[in-house]
Amino acid sequence: MISYKYKSPNYNNRVKNSKIEFIIIHYTGVDMQFHKVINWFLDERSRVSCHFLIDKSGEIYNLVDVSKRAWHAGKSFWNNCVDINSNSIGIELHNAGNEDFTSHQLESLVKLIKKLMQDNAIQSWNILGHSDVSIGRKIDPGIKFPWHHLAKEKIGFFSNLSQENFDMDNSDNNSPQTIKEIQSKLMRIGYDVNKSGVFDMQTVEGLKAFQRHWRPVKVSGMLDVSTKQILTEVHKKLSEYRAAN
Repeated sequence: MISYKYKSPNYNNRVKNSKIEFIIIHYTGVDMQFHKVINWFLDERSRVSCHFLIDKSGEIYNLVDVSKRAWHAGKSFWNNCVDINSNSIGIELHNAGNEDFTSHQLESLVKLIKKLMQDNAIQSWNILGHSDVSIGRKIDPGIKFPWHHLAKEKIGFFSNLSQENFDMDNSDNNSPQTIKEIQSKLMRIGYDVNKSGVFDMQTVEGLKAFQRHWRPVKVSGMLDVSTKQILTEVHKKLSEYRAAN
């Protein structure tokens, strides 16, 4: 499955007793030829790396051994975990950020994720985007990433509810109780949001991150009807999955 193996110098040891729980998906986010992208990950001056890099042809490059802590997530958080790099595997997809992912990339990604899940006992709901774990700071793998395609492969969950009801109930934004309920759901899903009872910037950024993953047709940070309904469903499903495992 792995086409090529390299050794990036940009890694260190995982924190003692840490467990690999997550797979974090990224896009490279630069309009650059592939050989330049991979050279950047192999350059110690970049201070960034990933465990796997997938080019547009679907070739998989292993840059850091899975046993080591690659530097891909930066400052990040998910479900009370504050050292995502020590507890995750990072996968980069060669994509400028404004283009569709190729079918070859997605086919290789699905195969790789399934193998990593099996080898490391990673639960399917812990396959995340960089934007999920770094709200307000990162937006990859972006709104063009097909989370619904992964869900069809039994990787994660994607709602079948309508994404296109953008109607607003402005009373929601002014109700501390409603806002706390929304913040609580975001927190329980895993997002780095506090229960302030105010529709503040952290809530907007949390909703944007949620929308990029589960309601990508419109990333506004606003609590429209579709966002509210899908948030409720995702919260319910993830709570059930976690309780059963």
